[in-house]
Amino acid sequence: AMQGGIRVSQFNVERILKAFLPEAIPETFGELQIPLKVTATDYFGHKLAVFEDGDLHSALAASAAIPAVFRPVTRDGRLLIDGGIYNPVPFDLIENDADIIIGVDVVGAPEEADRKQPTSVDLMFGATQLMMQSITANKLKQCRPDILVRPAVSRYRVLDFLKIDALMNETVDIKDELKRQVEKVVEARNSAAIKGRRGKQVG
Repeated sequence: AMQGGIRVSQFNVERILKAFLPEAIPETFGELQIPLKVTATDYFGHKLAVFEDGDLHSALAASAAIPAVFRPVTRDGRLLIDGGIYNPVPFDLIENDADIIIGVDVVGAPEEADRKQPTSVDLMFGATQLMMQSITANKLKQCRPDILVRPAVSRYRVLDFLKIDALMNETVDIKDELKRQVEKVVEARNSAAIKGRRGKQVG
């Protein structure tokens, strides 16, 4: 398609997802061992769409349908794009479903790579990242997850699928940090519960 003189070709996100998803990922939400909520943005509905049952693959594809890169996904008569547009770190969706809520922010932000002038595509992605960071910052003022983790993903581009091994190696330290933070939260909760029980006994 020609838009303002720029050729915009969009990939089929569902086809790409099929190629990259491990075989162990089932077809439906019902086959998952751990409950999952997947977010997408309902483009014409102007709201967040949350999927937790039915077909899993189309929900994952819709959630990853980055505007101008991937074609939108149609499901249940709705045109769906990347869920991060409406809710970049959707920890609030499991507020009543988990004892400890961990938010993982992988949005990243524009970085000066070799001081190169950013291309139009770089600027589009960077502007989207900045808007998502702004949404997240405002949301964190209202409510916070028990733990918030921000892996160093900024120097990777959104379509760097083939650099997954490097990315995983670089963020491996996050696991230890996360483990320590979870232990801290559990410890704090346990000591609060013991104090609460003591208070009841005294009263």
